[in-house]
Amino acid sequence: MAKIIALVGDYWHDGEAAKAALEAAIKRLPNKDEFELQYVTYEEVVEALETKPDLFINAKMNKLNPKDEHIINWLTEEADEKIETYVKNGGSILAWHAGMAGYPRHTHYTQLLRGSFDYHPPGLQEVIYKGKDATFTIADELYFVHCDEANTEVYLRSTGVDGDTIAGWKHPYGKGKVCCLTPAHTKEGMLNENISRLLAEKIMWLVSHE
Repeated sequence: MAKIIALVGDYWHDGEAAKAALEAAIKRLPNKDEFELQYVTYEEVVEALETKPDLFINAKMNKLNPKDEHIINWLTEEADEKIETYVKNGGSILAWHAGMAGYPRHTHYTQLLRGSFDYHPPGLQEVIYKGKDATFTIADELYFVHCDEANTEVYLRSTGVDGDTIAGWKHPYGKGKVCCLTPAHTKEGMLNENISRLLAEKIMWLVSHE
């Protein structure tokens, strides 16, 4: 049994939509019955990682109260160190959409991702996603990111009226694996067949022992 823990939902992102998308992606797997998916709160991340799950999915931005004057971030120094140790020792992590937003570049977390969210133009636009095996278009936020392209494998790029950017990358880290995926923002986008297939493919890669 492969155990997955997932942190989803924040001020801007619907946690229930992310749950529906993750569950739909897992149902696509040929060995779907061999996966156990557990949702955790940000307060439970450190303790949950101590159980050594096969995969940690982070789809939550760092800022807990982005509209307030005094911002509170959930990624504490303890959690930051725990995540890096977990991956370095053989765990896998998927940073999905908001899971790259608001995390300072000096943190262990952003350094192991080798990339982070920079900004997106206001609202949704038609975004063309281009992967190795497919090209598709959805209404989405066009995520512009910082990515250490020289030290990772880019598997997905995106294009919109505001420009071109990187939308997905992956690499080994220590004994573990790291994958980043920027789409999608809406429930419709997350449940899009192409996004669902990408999620399923990356989950399989992250939990495999290849």
